[in-house]
Amino acid sequence: MQVLPPLVDVMPEARLNLVVYYLKNDQTNEAYNLVKDMECQVPKEYILKAVVHAVIGQNTEKKEHLRIA
Repeated sequence: MQVLPPLVDVMPEARLNLVVYYLKNDQTNEAYNLVKDMECQVPKEYILKAVVHAVIGQNTEKKEHLRIA
């Protein structure tokens, strides 16, 4: 948690790794904040963004997130 946050804007992999960390630790709001404005370019970015939306949609029962996922 000391290394990844400063590297989020420098290395794209740092953002993805931080999202995975947040998802594993049930911090979905933090994960969502990282992916909500992310412009996906490679399949792993699309998958991670979809997983975040799916988790939020299931937890809050908001159909908008499930549709995006």
